[in-house]
Amino acid sequence: MTLLNKLLTADVVCRDCGDKYGKYSVGCSSVWNGTCGVCGEDKPVTEVRDWGYLTKGINDLKGQVKEQSKEVADYMLSVGPIMNDSELEDCLKASYEQGEIACMFTEDEIGFLNECLDTLQEHHPGLLDNNLVDVTLFESIEQKFTTLYDDYCVKYELSPAMKAYVEKYGTFPDESENEKWEGFRDAFVMLKSAGNV
Repeated sequence: MTLLNKLLTADVVCRDCGDKYGKYSVGCSSVWNGTCGVCGEDKPVTEVRDWGYLTKGINDLKGQVKEQSKEVADYMLSVGPIMNDSELEDCLKASYEQGEIACMFTEDEIGFLNECLDTLQEHHPGLLDNNLVDVTLFESIEQKFTTLYDDYCVKYELSPAMKAYVEKYGTFPDESENEKWEGFRDAFVMLKSAGNV
């Protein structure tokens, strides 16, 4: 819990924290042993209203946050884009490569191919009659597309920002390239399913 949240939510406060973050506003206060809502220590406490609801500390912290946000915004304005639109598009493509052959698919395209296989399964005479050759061939094709769909061959690259990070600072320590790719692949799939990409 941040200090600002503690100041905003505290019900009781000790004298030290009250004096540091507030302004005493009454002539006398009822004091009892309790846990200070700011420092968390067990000591004599009183209600925060007696210390002006700790407004002084709250306003000071909000001012610091505002100033930090301004500094970040000014910095971001001074930073150029990591890559142009075409480079970004290239990074978002999924690809399967084997030797000199390169097949480009998106996950939506593979999903559509699976739907086509479902249609074939419903209407192809050799499959309806349980023709052994047709069924075996169909199952082979279906397995290949299922493998693609399950990401064994569809490879998602690192995000553009992370690629730029790795290029500048190197790879993460104690993590294999495969583990790193799998993590970003899973993150990409999760973001896509949530409609964020």
